[in-house]
Amino acid sequence: MPIASLRDIETLEETTAEAVWARGSVYEQIARVAERSPERVAIRALQSGAADTPVETVTYGALLRRIHAMAHLFRQCGVGPGDAVSMLLATVPDAFAAMIGAHLVGRANPVNFLLEPAHIAALLKAAKAKVLLVPDASVLPGIIDKLPAILAALDTPLHVFRVGGQPGGADDAVRSIDDALSGQPQTRPDFWRAPAPDDIAALFHTGGTTSTPKLAVHNHGGIAHHCWALGSAWCKGEDEIVFNGLPPFHVGGGYAAGLMPLSLGAEIVLMTATGFRNRDVIANFWRHVERFRPTVVAMVPTSWSAVMNVPVENADISSVRLCHAGGAAMPLETARQVEQRLGRQIVEGWGMTELHGFGAMNPATGECRIGSVGFRLPFTEIIVARVEAGRIAHVCEADEAGHVLVRGEQVFGGYLDAAHNESAWYDPLPGEARPNWSKGGRWFDTGDLGRKDAQGYLWLTGRSKDVIIRGGHNIDPLVIEEALYRHPAVELAAAVGRPDAYAGELPVAFVQLRAGHEAEADVLRAFSAELIAERAAVPVAVSIVPAMPLTAVGKIFKPALRERAAVEEVRSWANGMLGDTVVITARHDPRHGLLVIIEPPPVTPIATLDALKHRLAVYHFASEIIGLESY
Repeated sequence: MPIASLRDIETLEETTAEAVWARGSVYEQIARVAERSPERVAIRALQSGAADTPVETVTYGALLRRIHAMAHLFRQCGVGPGDAVSMLLATVPDAFAAMIGAHLVGRANPVNFLLEPAHIAALLKAAKAKVLLVPDASVLPGIIDKLPAILAALDTPLHVFRVGGQPGGADDAVRSIDDALSGQPQTRPDFWRAPAPDDIAALFHTGGTTSTPKLAVHNHGGIAHHCWALGSAWCKGEDEIVFNGLPPFHVGGGYAAGLMPLSLGAEIVLMTATGFRNRDVIANFWRHVERFRPTVVAMVPTSWSAVMNVPVENADISSVRLCHAGGAAMPLETARQVEQRLGRQIVEGWGMTELHGFGAMNPATGECRIGSVGFRLPFTEIIVARVEAGRIAHVCEADEAGHVLVRGEQVFGGYLDAAHNESAWYDPLPGEARPNWSKGGRWFDTGDLGRKDAQGYLWLTGRSKDVIIRGGHNIDPLVIEEALYRHPAVELAAAVGRPDAYAGELPVAFVQLRAGHEAEADVLRAFSAELIAERAAVPVAVSIVPAMPLTAVGKIFKPALRERAAVEEVRSWANGMLGDTVVITARHDPRHGLLVIIEPPPVTPIATLDALKHRLAVYHFASEIIGLESY
């Protein structure tokens, strides 16, 4: 049934969570579709971003045969229940066949291929990988070139296969996956046994670009439940066609726009190996919509901003039923543009790796409150609570801000390294109220701050954890700070997210120099860039401050730096619009989070103030113009 209200969710919960598991794992659901409709299209993969690009088509029958062959190959390579099949794969059909094939024999371990070799090797060690899949240079250039450094950093040998490109090749140091699969059985393996809900299916890297291997444990029940719950919120069944332009190492690309529609028998369209980062895909986006007739288009806010700059012209976009945004806060102005130009609401949701994907979603068929992330998904408990001294002090009332805590069927099985679990969970309050279906237990701290309104919509107001979200990509500020601390002139360093109209946030750093030392900001930025493994984490700016803001116990007070970064971002263009006498300040507002306040000169024309309002609307912080009604 479609979800239009919180009452609809509660109606779904009148059954039992076990009824969801009766459908089995995602593999079993896909197998049933393939056995029933083997010629049904499962995946279409664009070979380039051109409007008339050739397309690889994979039926459900072919997908199931590929999954079985992958499982047999991985078993032959020695993969067992405690071992991993690691994948540095782009958005290609074999990424999903390999992911599910790994579920049948051990654990899937999709890894961010943009990381540097040392970080990739650390993740492979932690996951106990026995197989590694890499894309051929013709599919995604540069990744296979990292192999020598990765393999040199490992203690044990790996079976390595390249995906894509031409089979064979006498000089190939890495065997083609097509060659390796050519002699494998394409039937369900005799060794496979239906998994229990708590059995481990995958290990997903989380924590952004930190060099510390931090792997979230995903289980079969959690993945299956996420696919069912998100399908209840998003999809109408096997007639859906879903655009997927996110990488499979991200739960959005791997699960939400990947395994979820496949578990329903729907079709996914892979928007080239590089997805929505492909400029040609964006430039021809509406022609792709007309050609492939998607019913669901889900993108991060930066991609929505990009396609809003592409004229729709005469393209037939009537197939699109649902426009979705997730991964980062959606700027209100971009949401308005989608509604005005496409005639469809943007449905915003919220999730994280630790929830196997989405945990809250605005209703696709009910009232969508722009700026909120909607209702909790079925069988997922979400509370907003005040947390003090490592415990829950009290559960917040409606519109009272606090920490966003979750528990339920979708919550992951913890981090692989027990040390990462120590501060991630809170004991419940004695005698707490909970739904009849709830098993209770400890609450997971999502790291987000927010509030719930009286109707149950969740509004995020900030983050208690300091992760920076750049275009839906998580960046651990510690990576930037550690690099800067290695410079001999740096005494204190702190990295925060600076608001950005396109990416949501960009990493910036603040530095306090040691007494008697000198250094230029540009030199410090270049120094950090040499040490930071991922380009997305390199700070776009480094500012030298005379004294770092500190708390009473001597910790760097990052909220003050975020406020400063927001003021600097607005000032970068507001002075040209309003003159040098404009006053710009920022503070934390308990209801809305970061609030930027602009005091224009008293004789500012109304047209200029109106332009100021529209310019501010592209950011996800709240803003107020002195002399006008707050918005």
